[in-house]
Amino acid sequence: MKNLKKIVKSYNKSLTSLAVELEVSQEAISQYISGKIFPKTKTIIQMAKILNTSTDYLLDLTDNPNPSNFVLSEEENVLIQNYRKLNKDHKLKAETYIEALRDLSKS
Repeated sequence: MKNLKKIVKSYNKSLTSLAVELEVSQEAISQYISGKIFPKTKTIIQMAKILNTSTDYLLDLTDNPNPSNFVLSEEENVLIQNYRKLNKDHKLKAETYIEALRDLSKS
């Protein structure tokens, strides 16, 4: 739970205040961060809500503290679905074409 320490610090929240909100000891929070003990699932979910992040972030499964902010439009979803249906060669061509368009837009 290395990301727990990062997000607590980014919110300028003390470990003590987090412990109070979670109704656990400050020592327990310190042990979660150090990996000496692992919180219950209920506690992880509660921490995620308090810190406005995902459980995946708290469990170090992602480096993005706010993946819920990542939303694709319908057009983007269609493009991704169509891309996934392409064979390897066509995927490479599509990627090359997109890079060329991006480079042209920089000019």
